[in-house]
Amino acid sequence: MKQTFGQFLKTKRLALDLSLREFARRVGMQPSNYCNIESDVLPPPPAEGLERISKVLGLKKGTPDYMKFHDLSARGRDEIPADVERIVKENELLPAMLRTVEYEKVTKEQLRGIIEDLKSGRYKKTSR
Repeated sequence: MKQTFGQFLKTKRLALDLSLREFARRVGMQPSNYCNIESDVLPPPPAEGLERISKVLGLKKGTPDYMKFHDLSARGRDEIPADVERIVKENELLPAMLRTVEYEKVTKEQLRGIIEDLKSGRYKKTSR
């Protein structure tokens, strides 16, 4: 079973040893509303609320937990993560790449390999 946004939040909050009420106070939410988000009864909050929550959780931009936080929140709202949408809009080749992945039936394992290849530094620009 895939982890939900609410499960992720609860795990991170408990790791900070914060009560639900105290955490809700710190992020400026009603405890009942925050409880419903953690329980996945309510969807994740919009961007402003997400930033307050990520700040209190101590999630740093670019870290795996920060990306997972935003990916799970987007999934919980049935949306594409805002940063991914921006990246696709800014790079005209990405829609073609995504269609190629779809049409060529690239597997998840193959995609993981492509991602690792990109992360390897093999494609980094060299300064001359």
